[in-house]
Amino acid sequence: MKNTLLKFVSFNLVFLSAAIQAEEATTNLDAHVHGVSELMVVAEENALEIQFKSPAMNLVGFEHQATSSKDIKAVEKAASTLRQHDSLLLMSNTNCKLTNTSVDLSKIVDTQHHDNDHDNSPNEDEHAHNNNKDDHDENHSEIMVTYKYHCEDSTSLPSITVNLFEFFTGIEEINTMWVNQTGQGAVTLRHNNRTINF
Repeated sequence: MKNTLLKFVSFNLVFLSAAIQAEEATTNLDAHVHGVSELMVVAEENALEIQFKSPAMNLVGFEHQATSSKDIKAVEKAASTLRQHDSLLLMSNTNCKLTNTSVDLSKIVDTQHHDNDHDNSPNEDEHAHNNNKDDHDENHSEIMVTYKYHCEDSTSLPSITVNLFEFFTGIEEINTMWVNQTGQGAVTLRHNNRTINF
């Protein structure tokens, strides 16, 4: 049943994504836009998963491979901030407990050689990937974060307030899609409108 729901969710999110892009389309047709990030929220019974994806420029101020100590410190600061789920994502009237955080920095830093610099708890997982990339990838590096929660009932979650704007001033808007067992929706979050209402 979970596989069926996940396929259904994936199928619907493709259409939601297309709808958002069509609605928000301007003269720039490039999906990778500085200042714009993406958030996907999927709730099913006791499971809640939130995935955040952003151009590295929005979070650390650059998109090249971090090699200088200044760049590496900026990446480490961003990674540390992204692990503070309780400050970034405020959930109303729910009893959800974080079970896993995954921060993928592989496009801008060699995580295999910097793992010893981080204090990873069992709930945090740094993903290391192949760092071979062409110039296009280097110019369009992204950071992806996944938060997984166990909730008493994720479908009773009325809203989430997203505070990423306060911590990352490079973010101007967040294109958001959500799906739960009772519905689905899309909203563009901005500094003055940070709440996802289900």
